[in-house]
Amino acid sequence: MATDTVHCNALELSVEIGFHAVEQGVKQRLLVDLTLTCDFGSGPARDEHAGLVDYYTIASHIERHVEARRYQLVEAVAVDIAREIVRLHPTISARVRVTKHPLDMPRVRSVAVECVRSAADFAAELPA
Repeated sequence: MATDTVHCNALELSVEIGFHAVEQGVKQRLLVDLTLTCDFGSGPARDEHAGLVDYYTIASHIERHVEARRYQLVEAVAVDIAREIVRLHPTISARVRVTKHPLDMPRVRSVAVECVRSAADFAAELPA
């Protein structure tokens, strides 16, 4: 089976995130990198839309979804994004990396978390 990959890098989101006092009620800039493992064989290899993992649609959906919520943990953002991606495309695997500059750590340039999820990881939550 072919393994193909779609990368969407540095998707910038403005999210209320954090649990330390300095972060409460503050929107912070997050950068999201996506690596989506899929199969180009069902259409994209022939320059057809069938079977396409549309990164424009995914990025737009993620932006609306995440920016409408409040999170305490950057890890929760990563898992939530992965859940939304595999809900939209149950046949793919999503690697999600979320990077932020911690407001309460001025000497740290950034922190990042990464998770990899597929539909099987959310089987109890996703429609059959």
